[in-house]
Amino acid sequence: MDSLKIIFVYIGLIIGAGFASGREICEYFNFFSNSDYGGIVLASLLFAFICYIILKRSANYNLYNIKDYVCHTFSYSKILQKLFLALIFADLAVGLVVMLSSFGEIISAKFEINKLSGSIILALLCAAVFIFDIRGIAAVNIILVPIIILTVTVICLFSILSKIYSPAFNPRDFFMGFDRNILLMSVFYVSYNTLTAASVLSPLSKTIKSKKNIIIGSAAAGFIIGLLIFLVWLAVKLNFKTLWYESFPLKKLAGAINSNFEDIYSLCLIFSIFTTAVSEGYGILSYFKPYSALKRGLYSIIIFAALLPLSRLGFSYLVKNLYFVMGALGTIWTVFIITDFLKNKY
Repeated sequence: MDSLKIIFVYIGLIIGAGFASGREICEYFNFFSNSDYGGIVLASLLFAFICYIILKRSANYNLYNIKDYVCHTFSYSKILQKLFLALIFADLAVGLVVMLSSFGEIISAKFEINKLSGSIILALLCAAVFIFDIRGIAAVNIILVPIIILTVTVICLFSILSKIYSPAFNPRDFFMGFDRNILLMSVFYVSYNTLTAASVLSPLSKTIKSKKNIIIGSAAAGFIIGLLIFLVWLAVKLNFKTLWYESFPLKKLAGAINSNFEDIYSLCLIFSIFTTAVSEGYGILSYFKPYSALKRGLYSIIIFAALLPLSRLGFSYLVKNLYFVMGALGTIWTVFIITDFLKNKY
């Protein structure tokens, strides 16, 4: 059960609106290479390794919140502690704004309501989960993430199999050489997710009873994330010209297969946005160390009141511009935590 908890919480954090929509994969993988999948392999390995590092370090040194983790990693420098705490907070805030924006866009289009009203609905749902602390985050992910994984897999496979013999697909694409740009972009992609991972994985480590489960959970999560990236990448690759300008490429693809699939995928997007929003919102909340349900509720109101106005920005604009910047900055954090882990291990 502990391994499953790690898998679903970690995947739930990463597979948000950007991933499940297909927009992230377009920007980070298809845009830089529509034939080289080396970046996907690298991303899968990095996701697994980062998950393992954070959980192992947190469990070994009783680091059960983001502040403790950062202060332990940079125990030699108060300046670096403050710098990375601020950077992680900014990344969590950016991620939560993107979730609020995307949720608002989907809900407003589906039910013909104001976009801001849709974002407020997500804020209220997140606040309700925060009352239950890390147990609430784990419960939401254990229920919803398997549904998200299954839906993304089915939609991509239907699309791939329907286009597999078209001229757009050539098996020799799988034997193309590695491209430096795609490898760099895959590192950026993992890095902006890595910035937020410790804020959820550190408190989760307190609930993991066996260190063996950390290895199993981390490896399985990395493999599943890599497989999902590959499926989305291939599905987008086969329909690149049609999907590139779409805010929600996989939703468009699902509708092209069958109108019922589009409705199902809209629900999948809502679930994926929700799982990531609760993880990122909880990460922000952890900065204030609200140990009671009442304090978590009050801080939730303050956080969402501050971020909701920014959610009016367009979803695709946010993914294209803010995510790349945070990914570049997150690379510095990734290098530091890997170096710290290896230095203390050897």
